[in-house]
Amino acid sequence: MPFLVPFALPVAVPLGAPAAAPVAIPVVSTLVHPIRVLVEHVLVASHDVLTDLGLDPVGAAWSFAVVVLVVLVRVVLLPLVVRQVRGAHAMALVQPRLQQVQARYRGRTDPASRRALVAEQQALLGEAGASPLAGCLPALAQAPVLYALYLTLAGLGHDGGVGPLTGALAQQAGAATLWGAPLAGTLGAAASTGALVVGIVLAVVLCGGQALAGWLATRNRPPVDPEVPMARLTTTLPVVLPLVMAVAAVHVPLGVVLYWATSALWSVGQQLVVDRVLPHPGRAGRRAGRRV
Repeated sequence: MPFLVPFALPVAVPLGAPAAAPVAIPVVSTLVHPIRVLVEHVLVASHDVLTDLGLDPVGAAWSFAVVVLVVLVRVVLLPLVVRQVRGAHAMALVQPRLQQVQARYRGRTDPASRRALVAEQQALLGEAGASPLAGCLPALAQAPVLYALYLTLAGLGHDGGVGPLTGALAQQAGAATLWGAPLAGTLGAAASTGALVVGIVLAVVLCGGQALAGWLATRNRPPVDPEVPMARLTTTLPVVLPLVMAVAAVHVPLGVVLYWATSALWSVGQQLVVDRVLPHPGRAGRRAGRRV
C-alpha cells in the first residue's frame, strides 16, 4: 500500500488557472519543512539534469522530475518493503496457530475470555514477528513526502518555496504542464477538455495500478481470520484506499496525482519482482503440491 491521502486538500482550482494558496496544517507543515526543502532540491536538480538532456524546461522536464522523485523515494523505501513482505509471510505461517487459539475460545463471550483470546493472539503474532499493520509502513513513510510535494505545488506563486524553488524558477514550475495540463492545477475544475482528459487518465492509472498491485499482493494469501486484531485491514484497505484516492485526485495538484500514478505503476512492477524473489508461503505450498 505505497500511498496515503495528503493531510490537507487544496480548494479546487481550474487546470490552467493560477493555483490557490495551499490549505496547510501549521504544526504538520512545520514538521515536514525539512522534507519539503529536500523535495524541492530533488525536483530542481532533476529538472536541471533533464533540461540538459534536451527535455522541455516548462513541460516534460518538470513532469519527469516528479517521476524521478518517485523513483528515489521508492528505492529508499525498499528495506521497509522487504520488512513488509516478510511480516506478511510470517502472518500467513502463524494463521493455523491463531485458528487453534480461536477454536479454544469459541463460544466464550465473557470479558475475561475475550481479553485472554486477544492476549494469546498478540503473543503468537509477537513470537512469529508478524504484524497485521506491517503493510502500512511504506505508505506511512511516504506520507510526509506527499504532503511536502502538495505544499510545494499548491504553493507555487504564493510562498515562493522554502528551498531552491524560488523566484523565476518557481514561476517556471508554476507554469509547467503535462500534455497541456498544468502540474500545479487541479482536476476539480478543469479549464479545457485536454487538461480534463490528462487528469482522468492519471486518476485511472492511479486507481487501476493500486487495485492491480493489491490483487497481486493478496492473491496467494490464505483467507484472513476476522478474529485477529486489525487483520481485516489487510483485505479492506486495498479496496477502500483506491476509491478514497480517486476522490482526492480531484482536489490535489496534478503533480501529486502524477506522483501517485507513477508510484502505483512502480508498485505493480515491485510486486511482480517480490513474487519471484520472496514468494508467499501459500504460493510455494501450491507449487510443492503440484510437484507431488
